[in-house]
Amino acid sequence: MSLMMTTGPSGMNRIEFAPFDIQDALPYLVQWLADPDVRRWYDAGEPTPENLSDKFAPDPAKSRYTIQIDGYPVGYIQLYRLRDYSEYQRQVGVDPDAVAIDLFIGDPAYRNRGWGANVLRACVDRIVFGQMNASLVMIAPDPANLRAVRSYGKAGFRSAKTVRVLDENPANAGEELVMLMTREDQTPS
Repeated sequence: MSLMMTTGPSGMNRIEFAPFDIQDALPYLVQWLADPDVRRWYDAGEPTPENLSDKFAPDPAKSRYTIQIDGYPVGYIQLYRLRDYSEYQRQVGVDPDAVAIDLFIGDPAYRNRGWGANVLRACVDRIVFGQMNASLVMIAPDPANLRAVRSYGKAGFRSAKTVRVLDENPANAGEELVMLMTREDQTPS
């Protein structure tokens, strides 16, 4: 079952979050993560079916969805409680009960058209503050990813600090701009 909003501005009613199934999503992931514009900011290793099947294998600590617009898969989003990743939580210095979000719009036809901010607003409203009943949500893009930073700001996130994250996997290490939103900060979608 997908989560769909029936009303709202700017096409919000067209956005759905379909439960992520690696077999269904694999052809899209291979294509999306081979795109240099996505891969630059969301490095999952080689965009081969074997590697991505491993990287996106089920993880009980993460809620994963395929982003759909008008029923068409356009991207990926995952959510997790920081408490489930204590070393990362310590490094970003955000409340362990906060929900963290990672996402990308994979289909180039849906980039640079405002969908990222709308997807994020819908996710925060329906899932983070809705189903998960969280009071704080974090997203942490690379500070050099100006398109993402602008989009997240439009969605209602505020920049809190820049941190340097260390990880044994170089793809997961580097500077991150910690951006936060509380339930009180949220603008209704």
